[in-house]
Amino acid sequence: MASTEQLTFAIETFKRIHPVEFQRRFLSQDTRHDGRAFLQFRATHVVKGTIGTAQGSATVRIGNTTVVCGIKAEVSEPDVNTPDQGYLATNVDLSPICSANYRPGAPGDEAQVDSEHIFRLFGEVVDLKQLCIENDQAVWSLSADIVCLKSDGNVLDAAIIALMAAVEDLKLPQASLDPATGVVSANKAIETQLTLRKRLFPATFSLVDDAYLVADADDAEERLTTATLLVVFDDQGHLANVWKRGAGTIDRPTIARCIAEAKNRQNVVSSALE
Repeated sequence: MASTEQLTFAIETFKRIHPVEFQRRFLSQDTRHDGRAFLQFRATHVVKGTIGTAQGSATVRIGNTTVVCGIKAEVSEPDVNTPDQGYLATNVDLSPICSANYRPGAPGDEAQVDSEHIFRLFGEVVDLKQLCIENDQAVWSLSADIVCLKSDGNVLDAAIIALMAAVEDLKLPQASLDPATGVVSANKAIETQLTLRKRLFPATFSLVDDAYLVADADDAEERLTTATLLVVFDDQGHLANVWKRGAGTIDRPTIARCIAEAKNRQNVVSSALE
């Protein structure tokens, strides 16, 4: 009779040699390899203020996926077209440190696309006029570095939540411009936080093996994913964004189902951000 160690070894070997069939055997039984239901998300944990040298920061864990976001603030000259607005730049870092799926060097396509999409999302969150120090002369420029420390699937949700938490944690010193010298001075004893237009709550769903819809896919499931759907709600209950990626087809009833499930997910993410 096989021992527990032998069975474990046999399962792990089968998983490595036949990863697709391994997943299919679970999915065909209406369950997932980690025991979750198809539309069940992993536990989400948020800790704010995790980087002491940043003006705002947060660390987010969704299952084993871990993302940290740090926001640095610097004084800059405003754009001539928007003299009363500051800047918010977002950068997603997916390096070999978090997963062997990524390569060293310049940001890959996934990181660049995620950075751009997050930038567009948060254009509706942060009022850039609050970053103005002196009209037409000095503004705050915020650089948000979103770094994945451990990638085990659904990095985009973790990145959005991490930036949301870091923006809420952001504290800017009171700044003023000396008109005689043109020098900006900052009083760190007096700090202010931004008044945000809204909060964002993301939920990502994946079409695995072109047949099974799952929420919050882990790395093993993402390898078999043919399409993903990001659904984002705001704190007013409004649908803020729907973004489909991949070549697979997701029909309208499935999209409606994802939207309904994302609405339920909103309360969980909101509680994690508190």
